[in-house]
Amino acid sequence: MARFLSFVRIAAPVFVLSAALAGCAEQPSRDSYVVFFDRESVTLSPVAQAVVTKAATAARAEHASVVRVSGSAGTNGDAAVLKELATSRAQTVATQLSNDGLNGARIEMTPYVPSELEDSHVALRRVSITIVPGH
Repeated sequence: MARFLSFVRIAAPVFVLSAALAGCAEQPSRDSYVVFFDRESVTLSPVAQAVVTKAATAARAEHASVVRVSGSAGTNGDAAVLKELATSRAQTVATQLSNDGLNGARIEMTPYVPSELEDSHVALRRVSITIVPGH
C-alpha cells in the first residue's frame, strides 16, 4: 500500500498537468487579436506575424463574415502623419491576413480612436483584429 501511495504522489502532478494542457488545447479560438509594432514601424515582427497567422486561421475556421482591422499610431504628433502610419499598419496586417489565406473581401479596415485611459505609448502602436463569426 505504501508503494502505491508513493507512486500516486509522484504520478499525480503529471496526470493533473496533462489534463490541464489538454483542456487548453481544446479551447475555442478567440475573436480578437492585437498586433504590436515598433515605434514608427509598419513592419511585422516574427511575433506579430504569428499573431496575424493565428487570427487568419481562426477566422477561416469560424467562417468569419467580417474581419475588422483597426490601426493605431498614437495621439501625440502631426495628426495627418499619425493617420497615415495607422492606416499603413492596418494595411500591413490586412495584407498578411490575405497572404495567410483569408478572403480579402471579408477584411474591413476601420479607424481606431483611442480612449482617454490609454496613455501607454506601446498600447497606441498596435493594430486590433476582430473576427465576426459567420452564421
